[in-house]
Amino acid sequence: MSDSSSPPASRNPLKRFLLCSPDHFDVTFEINPWMSAQRRPDRTKSWGEWNALVAELRAAGAEVHHFPSLPGLSDMVFPTDVGVVDGNRFVRGRFRHPERRDEAAHGATWLLEHGFTEIPWPDDPDLYLEGGDVLRFGDVLLCGTGPRTSPGAAKYLSQVFDTPVVTAPIVDPRFYHLDMSFCPLDARRAIYAPDVWDQEGQRAIRELVPEPLIISMDEALTFSANSVVVGRTVVMPSCPPRIRTQLEDWGFAVCVSPVDEFLKAGGGIRCMSLDLDLLGSTRKPSLVPN
Repeated sequence: MSDSSSPPASRNPLKRFLLCSPDHFDVTFEINPWMSAQRRPDRTKSWGEWNALVAELRAAGAEVHHFPSLPGLSDMVFPTDVGVVDGNRFVRGRFRHPERRDEAAHGATWLLEHGFTEIPWPDDPDLYLEGGDVLRFGDVLLCGTGPRTSPGAAKYLSQVFDTPVVTAPIVDPRFYHLDMSFCPLDARRAIYAPDVWDQEGQRAIRELVPEPLIISMDEALTFSANSVVVGRTVVMPSCPPRIRTQLEDWGFAVCVSPVDEFLKAGGGIRCMSLDLDLLGSTRKPSLVPN
């Protein structure tokens, strides 16, 4: 599966995701506390985990598209960061770290070739954004700020998508993207680890989420919040027993799809799966096999 083909589109997919295959996945630089050039991923195991994730997402009812990674861009397997998609439009990611900046162009190329329209950035070099910091909860966008996304970028998303944005400043460097500490489940429920954010962020999210599943830092360190939801199925890299019990009590099915090799680079399932329906817009290009 190293080409950019996709299976026939489902008639009514519950979700659509874009993944990037691990042709050249590696840990060749260190820009987060999880990465170490002394603890590099195994290529064969990476392919096995990636193929299993694709199969689990499709089994849950998602439509999965993918494109190949390129030499020299070892973090391309985390395409969530390359942009924020709203229906048939997207805002391209602006990476803070130079090691990842070329990834945004390749993700944008796939989106443009498949009928999406790019929303340009204003001419402001101080704006930076990574898609792992942007999640939808109910009628708002929740945006993590600090390590990888600037407050000004969050404000710009609110303007171009005409959607309220709630910001959560991140203070724990181990959870450098919001999707490592927050996972929306439905319009009322979310998994989250409040100790990752400052007091202002904790208050804002506490007011936003009526029924939280608050997790400890130890539970968050398993990447359990870095998951995706397809209908009533939560696809997770791991699921501590207490979290599983609460999810099942709420009527969710838990699907654990380990991605241990990818965790060596500091990315889990949500990092690996760009949500092509983030805002739930009905203005969607029809995606067909290449």
